[in-house]
Amino acid sequence: MSVEHTILAVLSFWPNSGYDIKSEFEHKAAGLYWGMSYGSIYPKLKKLEEEGFIYAIEQEDKGRKKKLYELTAKGWKEFENWLKTPPSFPIIKDELLMKMSTWHEDMDNEVLISHLLKRKEEVSDILTFVKEWPRNGYSYISKLGCLSIRYAEMKLETELKWIEECIEALKNNNLPVGQDPHGNTEKLLNRRRMAIGGSKES
Repeated sequence: MSVEHTILAVLSFWPNSGYDIKSEFEHKAAGLYWGMSYGSIYPKLKKLEEEGFIYAIEQEDKGRKKKLYELTAKGWKEFENWLKTPPSFPIIKDELLMKMSTWHEDMDNEVLISHLLKRKEEVSDILTFVKEWPRNGYSYISKLGCLSIRYAEMKLETELKWIEECIEALKNNNLPVGQDPHGNTEKLLNRRRMAIGGSKES
């Protein structure tokens, strides 16, 4: 999903200023749909305008001029063609999962538990937001949009359950059986200990 298409999608709701679009990328649930730096929005808006996909409207707002962006006919066609294009499978970039996958036996598991507890707090906060989102009285949520929000809600609920299972397994030293056909665990620990000395985290 390109930045340009995401901007067109946001503008399909109603004309927005650059600041309004930026706000859409910053709200609590935005990361569930797109991972994007809002710093790239303004150059993209300029590019979309130059290429004829959007145009600017000046509007008075509390005595100040405000620039809003609206889709052109070309912009609507591009947006709707994008909607019809089969979506790419999502690329997940999850630092917690990467850390868990490479955690080793010389590390203190209490530190990993603290990472999981922090994630639990963050997920719980976002889940509260997501549950209230379709009923907050001011957000525009289409009927089909409610289905995507339901997916986000279920995903967060599943993650909370997974976090609880991980913490319980770590606290009770009841980790699942891994697969190590080449004795990599022992080799990894020996390499680490030879490189930095000692037997535990230092």
